[in-house]
Amino acid sequence: MSVLIGGESSRAAGSARARTEWLSKQAEFSQGFSTLCEQVVDVLGVERPAWLESDSPARVAEVIADFSRLCALRLRAVSSSDTETERQVCVLLLRLQQLAMDWYLFETGVRSQRLADCAVSLNRLRSMPTTAALIDNACHELVFRLGFRRAVLSTVDAGGWTPLILLDQTDVADRAWFSAWQNQKVPLMPTTPEAVSLSRRQPSLIQDTADAPVYRPLIVQAGQSRSYVVAPLVQGSDVMGFLHTDHYPETTRVDEADRDVLWAFADGFSHIYQRAALMENLREQRDNIRDLLINTVDQIEDLCDMSVETPAGFHDMSSDGPRQAESSPVHSPRRVELTERESEVLRLMITGASNHEIADQLVITEGTVKSHVKHILRKYGAVNRAQAIAWALQDA
Repeated sequence: MSVLIGGESSRAAGSARARTEWLSKQAEFSQGFSTLCEQVVDVLGVERPAWLESDSPARVAEVIADFSRLCALRLRAVSSSDTETERQVCVLLLRLQQLAMDWYLFETGVRSQRLADCAVSLNRLRSMPTTAALIDNACHELVFRLGFRRAVLSTVDAGGWTPLILLDQTDVADRAWFSAWQNQKVPLMPTTPEAVSLSRRQPSLIQDTADAPVYRPLIVQAGQSRSYVVAPLVQGSDVMGFLHTDHYPETTRVDEADRDVLWAFADGFSHIYQRAALMENLREQRDNIRDLLINTVDQIEDLCDMSVETPAGFHDMSSDGPRQAESSPVHSPRRVELTERESEVLRLMITGASNHEIADQLVITEGTVKSHVKHILRKYGAVNRAQAIAWALQDA
């Protein structure tokens, strides 16, 4: 593929069986296709096409159409007395037409299944609670559910794109090369497929990296990608990242179906990520407002306590004698009634436990502990924890 980054999945491949089935059918079809093409070459006596000798990408439908045209031309030229040649060419022509129909049905069926799997994957991602979880699971869906062998997620900014996460099905040793590229910025040169995807907000299909203006140090020399698809992750009017996919280490090259599947996934993922980011922002604002309200209520309660209660150990302002502190604090004469939870908090306070430790033991929040402590101090008329503990021990 084109862009990669390292990581291994320990999760089971949800649709591995389905992918194995259609890959098996594809291999079976490819074998039959090559055999038939060899027969056409032999019977018609035409020159062997270059794609039969190499691994260059070939469009099956176009090849079948070309060979069908050659068969039709041979039928017109064959002598009426040469019935054997006529029969052979007719058989080839019928088999080519049958092959064209088989390929169409196979390709349509696989594309439909992969797009259906894409919808399932996006629905699964929609349940992820955070944007971090979405990023961690995106490549997993592409590799283990949507028919790709390698997937990379990258971020994008004005200076270029930065590979972040790679997921593939090769051995760990085969991915060692990527450590030099992970989190390293790759320049966005004007003619590269990534630059085209960035400007058009659409995926780019590269069927042969040998003659394409790709960033060769990473994609060809390091990643050994021969064919790949890149799709942008769009947020509003900006591209926030890229998804790259291919079929490495298999020799299968990407095609239009791969482009359509990746584009459908990238588009859906972009919307899901944007929604998750908004929800995270709302939750953060909610928590901030909640903390602000709690702190405000606590401050109001403190102000009310200061204005209503006179601390023990001081004379009232209206007394005739001079105001002075008594030699020792006097216990409030009223009986202290604590709730069950306040009693539990006080018991742990006596042991010297901190608010954090009390919260852990009672399985409540630290803010709730602080509130209970304030109520205990107010009920005892104590100015601090030590005084409340001392008075509580006197009552014991």
